Amino acid sequence: MQKREKYLERIRPYYDSDLIKSIVGIRRAGKSTLLVQIMEEIKKENSEEQVIFFDFEDFDNSHYLKRPDEFYAEIKRRVQALGNKKAYVFIDEVQYLDDYIPVIASIRSSLNASVFITGSTDTLISGELESRLTGRYIEFTVFPFSYLEMASYIGKEDDNAFADYLQWGGFPVRFQEGINPRIAIGDILSSIITRDVLARHKDINSWLFGNFSSYILSYTGNIVSSESLAGYISSKEEKIAASTCYGYLEIMEEANLISIPSRFDIKGKAMLKTKRKVYAADPALVTLQRGLTASINYGAVLETVVFNELISRGYEVSTGKTYRGEIDFVVSNGTERCYVQVAYLLSSDEVVEREFGAYSSVKDSWPKYVISMDSLDFSRDGIIHMNIRDFLTQRKRLAINP
Repeated sequence: MQKREKYLERIRPYYDSDLIKSIVGIRRAGKSTLLVQIMEEIKKENSEEQVIFFDFEDFDNSHYLKRPDEFYAEIKRRVQALGNKKAYVFIDEVQYLDDYIPVIASIRSSLNASVFITGSTDTLISGELESRLTGRYIEFTVFPFSYLEMASYIGKEDDNAFADYLQWGGFPVRFQEGINPRIAIGDILSSIITRDVLARHKDINSWLFGNFSSYILSYTGNIVSSESLAGYISSKEEKIAASTCYGYLEIMEEANLISIPSRFDIKGKAMLKTKRKVYAADPALVTLQRGLTASINYGAVLETVVFNELISRGYEVSTGKTYRGEIDFVVSNGTERCYVQVAYLLSSDEVVEREFGAYSSVKDSWPKYVISMDSLDFSRDGIIHMNIRDFLTQRKRLAINP
């Protein structure tokens, strides 16, 4: 079992907190495994009976799904049986429990318990918690294995391992012996669309949404707008309205298939709502949309990998706008920030000038980086060049901590 240390490191300070610990992310990213690892750490300092675990994808617990009052009564009984000992309550895939918000709120406020929940449907979990439990929960987003986690799991970190990661990503299931990655990732995507999309949005055009989602995943690392999407898809497939495209993007983000970060005006220091980029949750989702002979758009995939890595480390990440153009990422820890440009290869003077020149209109003193596949150091004018594998394996680090 691969230890998810970068997530555990961030969650540990909250083990005994009365904040609800919400762990969200795409289906099959390893959220349940992370819960097990948290439970194992807590059991080292507490008795077995203090850890209470329910998995709502387990048929044995299905009788509670439509009876949240009975579920709360069972939790209450088990917590009170501990006397003065603190309970640690873990609920996996909490979104399947009807009206779960009052249940977890009551466990938090009325019982001597620390609550941990997971969910695969981001808007259902995060949106509900934000609207009804503001200030009473903390969220952690989990991705499939990062490159460093994959290298640790397979015991190898080299050119071949990195090329494999850029193609087939880090979904843990694909590392099982005898697994065909294309089939495994295809099954995951089908499960997400069936269980996290169609089951919740019963009036959706499943054929049109499938085609739309395939196009968006293949378009990772690019700016999208509902209007341009509607025009393109209407010319290739069935006619679709811009409002439908906007809704489909929200549904994909809700299912954690993609992230759509905010766009930050660096000079004006304000968030913008237009021309936002999309990033797939894992490189394998991009590969799945290409034909067997199609080439990889390495620049877009590298940018996606860096974005997911920054989020998984706990940074706040937005895309940047200057009056001259775009900065790939504005990275913040809440008090400090830095800037990151991502390129495939700095293969010519023109490319070097484009990537480093993106910072020419950024006059503040926050650290600035260019990350690429190049092994030679191209740092200049105070802008730090970093090899992407050095960044992903943390042999080199950003100047600001998450």
